[in-house]
Amino acid sequence: MGMDQALIEQKQDEFYESKKLALTGGVAAICAAISMVFIKAVAYFMSGSSSILASLIDSISDVAVSIMTVASIRYSLKPADEDHRHGHGKIEGVSALFQGALLAGAALFLTLEAIQSLIKPQDITHHNLSMGMIALCIVITFGLILYQRYVIKKSKSLAIEADKAHYTGDLFMNAGVLVVIAADLFNAPYWLDPLFALVGAGLISNSAVEVSRKAMDMLMDRELPEEERQEIEQIILQHEDVLDMHDLRTNKSGMHVFISFDIDLQPDLSLKQAHDIAREVELSLLARFINAEIMIHMDPHGSEMDTRHKVAGVHH
Repeated sequence: MGMDQALIEQKQDEFYESKKLALTGGVAAICAAISMVFIKAVAYFMSGSSSILASLIDSISDVAVSIMTVASIRYSLKPADEDHRHGHGKIEGVSALFQGALLAGAALFLTLEAIQSLIKPQDITHHNLSMGMIALCIVITFGLILYQRYVIKKSKSLAIEADKAHYTGDLFMNAGVLVVIAADLFNAPYWLDPLFALVGAGLISNSAVEVSRKAMDMLMDRELPEEERQEIEQIILQHEDVLDMHDLRTNKSGMHVFISFDIDLQPDLSLKQAHDIAREVELSLLARFINAEIMIHMDPHGSEMDTRHKVAGVHH
């Protein structure tokens, strides 16, 4: 028990650091997005390229999204209070859903601009300067994505994961813009530029769908991935006094995880003995899922008389 408790304290310190890391990741994204807006704005007004406009619009939306990300992370990390007994983590899902809507709007605007450029084509100018600026944006974006991958691994933040989806799309979009401008320098067809803008709109739309789906999963209390559920079951059943377990329920709220389940124990155990066993199971789970809130119901082995067991498909 002592070793488990020491491990819990160590994990709690790590979780606290991961919270700060998530905020740092959000601030880094804001700084990167703002710098790329200025770079791409100059490149667009110098070149008139629809592809650069596509990338510029995406970066403008990224600024708004990243600001929302930081705000939602700060709010989600507030401790539980009397009105929000489960904490404030679901705000990350609300923020991600709004981000999805914002991205969808940006994709629609970009589509209309690309169609306009197909109807009334414009020449691209200042190719070399534009390519240099877009290359700089690629370097900034790549560095940010690497940092965000590290943050997500440590914090499991949906908000940062949604942000990373945007910038991963940006990376491919910026690389494509670079190719389009270089191709135009060698007299490529005029429709290549607006066509790639349409491809960029498609990428943004795909990000909007993916971010919205994950947001809805969180808001609708979707279960954790099956591999994590199996890991939870294995940890529970490793305890020698736990005869069986059932009714595992899980969901995620921001950076926090909620785990609820029943364990079967010997019917002749005292209340204190049963409580001690449940506590040991809880500590074992916290050693792996330090950001979890755990609810354990203890059943005498063989008894399944519980109103929760009447819910179809839940008693397993």
